[in-house]
Amino acid sequence: MTKKVLITGSNGQLGTKILSLKKFNFSFIPTSLHIKNNIHLDITNSSQVKKILNEYNPDVIINCAAYTNVEKANTNKKKCHDVNVNGVKNLIRYSSKHTKLIHISSDYVFDGKSEKPYEENDYTYPINYYGKTKLESENYLIGCEKNNYLIFRPNVIYSNIGNNFFMYVHESLKNNKNIYLVDDQISNPTNCLNFANIILESILMDLNGIYHYGSLDIVSRYDFGIKIANYFNLNKEYINRISTDQLQQKSKRPFNTSLNCDKIQSHLDCTLLTSEQSFNNIF
Repeated sequence: MTKKVLITGSNGQLGTKILSLKKFNFSFIPTSLHIKNNIHLDITNSSQVKKILNEYNPDVIINCAAYTNVEKANTNKKKCHDVNVNGVKNLIRYSSKHTKLIHISSDYVFDGKSEKPYEENDYTYPINYYGKTKLESENYLIGCEKNNYLIFRPNVIYSNIGNNFFMYVHESLKNNKNIYLVDDQISNPTNCLNFANIILESILMDLNGIYHYGSLDIVSRYDFGIKIANYFNLNKEYINRISTDQLQQKSKRPFNTSLNCDKIQSHLDCTLLTSEQSFNNIF
């Protein structure tokens, strides 16, 4: 029987990549704030959520809708909380008990002080407001009566769509613009198409609980930028190495949010890819 998979925020980079995959014959129900080619759905609007979920009664909801601007989250706390927390509560409240909710969380639930990659059961302690909303939504989902849930924590999701770190670096270097990348914020960046595949495979295998996902290599933003330049034959002389302190960002950033992805590799029998391997499918 074909599973009905409703995607919130389906016009974003992750939702778009999920919709591009045809491998498991899922019946996708794309929803977003923008009506073009999608069903209009504002997850912060409880009456809209109730109406859409009652109408389509999906087997799975993939919640790609999120407020992701870390810097603006501090000054726009209500909007950030409405989307990242109240939106999730609405999806839980109005979905049926049989519906699996797949929630996209973040590496920013950690404080970045660990000396080794974070595992799923490691202590969470977000140091900025965006991370706090992501952890609050995780905790609400875990604590509610809906046992059929799946939480993914990726980091630095990138693709050839929209505003993301990869596109910022690639387009800046292609246009011979100087950029300044920090060498003390470390992660294992997540190729969006690879991640979309993992999400669909997790539905097929009926995974539940919390899983981390990222690339094989653990790199700083600066080193990742150098990898992009080298792979695409762009001039790395335009990349300037700086520290986080020099950026003077209003929202604190965790320094090391590299993720241990052994659990997802074991449960899906998948292999992590290096950044260079992941660049193969970017364009």
